[in-house]
Amino acid sequence: MDHPRPGLKYVPLDELDRSKMTFDNFNVNDQAGDKLGRLEGFIVDVNDARPYYAVVDAAGWFRSKHLLLPIGHVTLDLDSRVLIGDVPKERVNRFPGFDLDLFPELTEAELDRLGDQIGSACCPDELTKPTGSVGSGAEGRAHYGTPTWWTGDFYRPERYDDGTGSAGTH
Repeated sequence: MDHPRPGLKYVPLDELDRSKMTFDNFNVNDQAGDKLGRLEGFIVDVNDARPYYAVVDAAGWFRSKHLLLPIGHVTLDLDSRVLIGDVPKERVNRFPGFDLDLFPELTEAELDRLGDQIGSACCPDELTKPTGSVGSGAEGRAHYGTPTWWTGDFYRPERYDDGTGSAGTH
């Protein structure tokens, strides 16, 4: 089955352009300084290099060890090498776990359900109806707003060659 939103891809940190900035060894904290986990990558629309989620290795306090933090809720502290989520840890504890290996196989309904579960836990006062997930018309919400620190140059698929001579098809 083709992915229902083929532009969406999990992009690990080692596929980002390190000449612009490196996100290696970044922690992800909430605004109170509580550690949420370690940054592993981003869910990106590869067609326009637009990020939707920071992928966080939560190291054990979820059934799955990963969670998706909506990119519109993330700021960058470059000096401390930390991404700061404006969502308190108590709310992040309610986020659904996320399996990186299963992402390419998620159906349209599963992607919508994942987006709705994250939205309800993240922004319970703002969401009164299902929002859908990334790539389904939810892009206009601040939840998925591209932060000022992100540039489209961070992910350039043409610079990636998987060894088969097919750049950008990884």
